[in-house]
Amino acid sequence: MKKSYLLLSLFFCASIFVISCRKGPIGATGAQGPIGPKGANGTNGVNGTNGANGADGTNGADGANGADGANGANGADGANGADGAQGPAGTANVIYSNWFSNDDFSSTWTDSIITATISGSPETISRAIKNAPDLTAGILDSGIVFSYVKSEAIISPQLLPWNFSLDYGGGPNGMHYFQMNLVPQLGSILYYISDLTSLDATGLAPDNGFLYRYIIIPGGVLAGGRKMDPKTMSYSELCRTYHIPF
Repeated sequence: MKKSYLLLSLFFCASIFVISCRKGPIGATGAQGPIGPKGANGTNGVNGTNGANGADGTNGADGANGADGANGANGADGANGADGAQGPAGTANVIYSNWFSNDDFSSTWTDSIITATISGSPETISRAIKNAPDLTAGILDSGIVFSYVKSEAIISPQLLPWNFSLDYGGGPNGMHYFQMNLVPQLGSILYYISDLTSLDATGLAPDNGFLYRYIIIPGGVLAGGRKMDPKTMSYSELCRTYHIPF
């Protein structure tokens, strides 16, 4: 009986609740509420990847050269420079003869007795003299006199003194050794032949096929700064160095 009464009470209450919850008419719009606080900043997005570089364009053609401009006016002449130091004496001061023969000697080959240089004994030489007006006292004091001899029997011009040999009797005892040399003098050159073996060159003279030449180098030219000693030069070197025709 109590259980039925309890169920009936619950049913009655539920009926009342259903009736009281039925939807009524829409009420008027209420006033707008206050603005809420600002939300926190969002996180930054991820950067995108860079795009690929485009290909380089082709070079354009070179433009044509422009026309040359007009020549400018000539500038004023500069001041004259100071004179340079005087140069050494030139090879124009070198004196040389043409090739000459026995016929050009002022005194032909003759015998003469002198005192031998080495032994001090009397010696007979064969000598000849050639006039050389350019041989002055100044050249004899400070210059150099060269002389050369040549013939068909000599391969090249030989500088004096020149040594040679002749066989007078066959065998070692018949071989004599000779020397042709010169002595520069004021205004002339003395050429001579001596027999180094017997000290007697009586009657000895070169044949007419021999030719002679002298070259005079004054002291001023020698002091001109040339590095090579002319005494050590061959005939061809001497001629090339001092511009002497062969």
